[in-house]
Amino acid sequence: MAANARFMQWEEQAAGSQTLEEAIEEYKRRHGMFPPPNFDKWHKFAIDNASPVIDDFTQIHNDLLPFWSLEPATIRDRTAHLAEYSSVGVGVLRIRNGTVDYSPHIPGSHRWMMDSMQRMMKPFVKWLPDMDIAMNLGDECQMAIPFEEMRTHKAVAQEVIANMMRPGQRLQNSTTKNLNGSQWPSYFSKPLPTEVMSPFFSDNIRWQIYHDLVSPSCPPSSLARRKRWWDWSTLCVDCMLPHTVFTNEGALVDDIDLANDLCHQPDIAYLNGFINTPAAMVGTNKLFPIFSQARVGGFSDIMIPSPWNFEKKSLYNETLDPAWNDKSEALFWRGSSSDGYAAFTSWMGFLRARFVHEAYQEVTSEEETLAINVSFSGTIHKCHQADCVAEQHTFNKWANDMHIVSSEDKISDSEGERRLSAPITPFEDNWKYRHLIDMDGAGFSGRFLPFLKSRSLVYRAGIFQAWFDERLTAWQHYIPLDIRLGSGVWALFDYLSGKEDGQEHAQKIAEQGRDWAQKALRPEDMQIYMFRLLLEWGRVVDNDREYLGFLS
Repeated sequence: MAANARFMQWEEQAAGSQTLEEAIEEYKRRHGMFPPPNFDKWHKFAIDNASPVIDDFTQIHNDLLPFWSLEPATIRDRTAHLAEYSSVGVGVLRIRNGTVDYSPHIPGSHRWMMDSMQRMMKPFVKWLPDMDIAMNLGDECQMAIPFEEMRTHKAVAQEVIANMMRPGQRLQNSTTKNLNGSQWPSYFSKPLPTEVMSPFFSDNIRWQIYHDLVSPSCPPSSLARRKRWWDWSTLCVDCMLPHTVFTNEGALVDDIDLANDLCHQPDIAYLNGFINTPAAMVGTNKLFPIFSQARVGGFSDIMIPSPWNFEKKSLYNETLDPAWNDKSEALFWRGSSSDGYAAFTSWMGFLRARFVHEAYQEVTSEEETLAINVSFSGTIHKCHQADCVAEQHTFNKWANDMHIVSSEDKISDSEGERRLSAPITPFEDNWKYRHLIDMDGAGFSGRFLPFLKSRSLVYRAGIFQAWFDERLTAWQHYIPLDIRLGSGVWALFDYLSGKEDGQEHAQKIAEQGRDWAQKALRPEDMQIYMFRLLLEWGRVVDNDREYLGFLS
C-alpha cells in the first residue's frame, strides 16, 4: 500500500497541467526559468501521443544542470574533442536545419544505433535547433565528476539560471537556427586512430573503478570516502542500513533511490562486474557532454532512451505470452557471464555468478521447496584462461546438479572450449514462467522493458539506471533486489510463489507493471523524452541561452 500511495502521488504531480499555459507555469515553478523555445511544439507532441507525463522531467533537468556552468563555446569544443578521439567510443549525431545525420566514421557494428536515433528523432527533428550530440556507443557510462567540482558546477549553474528570471530580462522565443562555422563544425573530420587516447580520458578495462571514479564523486563524509571494504566474502551491514529493512527471513530493499546511491556502499567495489573489472570502460573525471543509455550512481552521463529498446531488439510478442494462470510457478533466468572481465577469480563476486550459485544452493539443499530454473548458457568469454576454465567447470556443474541439462545437451570439454552445457533458449521462453529476474551485465540490461510489458512478475537486481527509472515505483511495478542477494531474496520468492496471498500480490504487481509500461514506456514515450531533452540541450549550447525561453 505504501508503494501504491507513492506512485499515485508521483503520477498526480507528473501530469497535473491540463493546458499549455498551465504547463509553462508549472515548468517555471519547478525549474526557476521559462521553458525552452518550441516548448509548445513539444507539448502538442506529448498530448497527441497520450503522454502520461507532462510536468515531471526532473531527470533531464538534473542531467543538464551542470552544463549551465560552462560557456556554450566550451561545450561545443568538448563535443568536438569527443568526436576527434575515436578511442573515447562516441558517435556524433548532427542536427542542421531540421534534419539529422551522423558521422561516416562510426564503426559499422554500431551504425544501427545511429540509424535508430534518426528514426527516434524523425517526427520532431524539424523543431530542433542546430547542434552536435556526442553519443556513447557502449553500454557502460563514462563520466564521474569529483564531488567538490560538481558542487561548484551546480552552484555556478544556479546563478546563471537565476539571472534568466531577473526583472527586466527580455526573452526571445527562438534559438539560433543557422549557426556559422565558428560555432558548430560544418563537416565531419576524420578522428584520430583508436590507439591515441584523449588526455582527459583513461582506459579502465580490467581495472577496479570504485575508488578512482565512484568514490571521489561522493561527499567527504560518506562511507565511500572514509572506508574501504576488502573482504567481500563477508556482509557489510553498514553498507545496507540506509536502504534496507531487515526481517527474520533476510534483508529487503526499502528505498530504491538509496540502494542506487553507491556512496554508502564501498563493498560494491567487489560485487559488480562493471565496477570491479570492467570488460570495457573508457572514463573521465572532467565534465564532457556525453549522452549514454544508462549509468550507475556517481556518474553524470546525460541519459537518453536506448536504441536497443526503441528497436525492440529484445522483442516482447504478446501473442506468445500466456495468461498468468497458464504460466509455470517458477523463477526463470538464462543468460551469459557478461558482467565484467574475469581475472584472478574476480568473477566470483559478479552479480550473475552469485545469483546462479545461490539458486544452485537452494535447489540442491535438503529442504528445497522452490521451483527454480536458472542457468548460464552460451559461451564464456572475456576472461583469463584459468578463470575461463574455472567458470566453465563451475557453471556446468551447477546446471547439471540442478537438472537444467539433459543427457543430449551435455558436452565434453573437447567438444567446444568455453562452451556451457545448458542450451541457449529462445527469448520467448521467458513468458512461460511467472517469475523473471533481470540483472545487469557489463552494462544495463536490455531485457527489463520487455519483461515489464509481459504478464510475468519482474525481479530487478543491479545498479544501472535508465531514463525511465524516475517514472517507476519499486514494489508497485517490479520487485527490487539488493545486489548482495542473500536469504531475503529467496524468502521473498517463497512468499510470492508459495502462499495464496503471496501469489495474489505477485499477480497484482505483475499487472500493475504491465499496465504502466504500456502507458509510459512505449517507443512514443522515448520520443517524447528525447524531444524534450534536445530542446533543453539546444538552449544550453546556444550563445544567447540566457535570453531564450518560450513565452505563451
